[in-house]
Amino acid sequence: MSEVAPSYVASAVAVVRVGESSAGGSEKVRARACPLSEAELALIWAGQRFPPEVLSTPDGRGVRVLHPGRRNAGAGPDFRDAIVLIAGEERRGDVELHLRASAFRGHGHDRDPAYDGLALHAVYLADEGPETRLSSGGSAPVAAFAPWLARRRAEVERWLTAPALWREPCRDAQQRLGPAAVEAALAAAGEGRFAGRAARLAQDVAGVGAEAALWQALFDALGVGGDRAAFRHLAELCTPALARSVAAAGGRNDGLEAALLALAGLRPASAPLAALLPAGLSPPLARTGRPANRPERRLAAFARLYARAEGDLAGFAVASVVGAESARELVVAWQVGGPDKVGALLGRERARELVVNVVLPFVATRAELRPKAASLLAEMPAAPPYGKTRFLEANLRRADGWRAAGSALAQQGLLAYLGEWCSRGGCGRCPLS
Repeated sequence: MSEVAPSYVASAVAVVRVGESSAGGSEKVRARACPLSEAELALIWAGQRFPPEVLSTPDGRGVRVLHPGRRNAGAGPDFRDAIVLIAGEERRGDVELHLRASAFRGHGHDRDPAYDGLALHAVYLADEGPETRLSSGGSAPVAAFAPWLARRRAEVERWLTAPALWREPCRDAQQRLGPAAVEAALAAAGEGRFAGRAARLAQDVAGVGAEAALWQALFDALGVGGDRAAFRHLAELCTPALARSVAAAGGRNDGLEAALLALAGLRPASAPLAALLPAGLSPPLARTGRPANRPERRLAAFARLYARAEGDLAGFAVASVVGAESARELVVAWQVGGPDKVGALLGRERARELVVNVVLPFVATRAELRPKAASLLAEMPAAPPYGKTRFLEANLRRADGWRAAGSALAQQGLLAYLGEWCSRGGCGRCPLS
């Protein structure tokens, strides 16, 4: 949710008592009119525009916010990597905001694993008890504004118009450090992240060999969204040796694609193909989302890359980097078109991700090719901003409107800062703070 201009709160909180049970139970209370919109609740939370004593759980535990987290521009909880104290006990994780706690279940979040890392469910009205159930079987405490706000409606307007009491320190990094220093810091962090990825791949190469290491890394990179575990398992079921057997029996392209779809449980295998396949299907693959991003298409793209490489993906990776005269040429080598009148199976942006996260680090495991891989990475333009790093992109935007992360290397730097500082409670202590 993006920041909104504060709106005038037109009505007071109207609390309606709906009666007591015959056994003398406690009164049920519900809000007839909420003084906030959900966007305004997010604005208040992001800037921590409220006194520390405001929040409490329905069972009376005090809630203090040590770090409100960072806005999440993509799917999942509203704020990531927050730190809160509940009755003096520290909790770290995500924060989800709703006007009513019951909306969590109403929106289906209680069945979505993306919300299993919730540290706090912050709501206006706690209408379903002190805890919110999660898909993992666990729960997150509920903290409500309503009890305090019902007595202080007028203060809501002051919160919405008050200066923010919290903002990420990196928001003024461009003014404090200057564009050159910010660019250098991101480049250094990006180089460190790239070197770390190459080192991990080098360990895999030493352990299982270059072919298997690259095979597993490519499947892992193609397993986007909720499919990563399933794609990793597919790499274990459909090994390079099995791919060669399938290719020899039924054609390198269609044979491998059919085998992958069968192992993923997306299409039945013919009798001859089934005889070659191991038992044990992959975990279920997500078949939701944009049609262009369905797992069937990503598996088809892998099969076509395998055919393009003539069964030698490791050799193809090295040759594509050695022979590339530009970063653009390298990305084109890994793009995969689609059938007539259908979008690409592996378009420019996804191919660039594959090159940056897998191909170049893999080639950099060879010392003699490391300079060429590093040179192509430095030349590679950045992908468009996306959910995970969008808040850092916004905080570090230059005064002239240009992105601080204009290159893939700088974008790798953003991811490094996110992993090493933002998501580990390091806000205020990183080199850009």
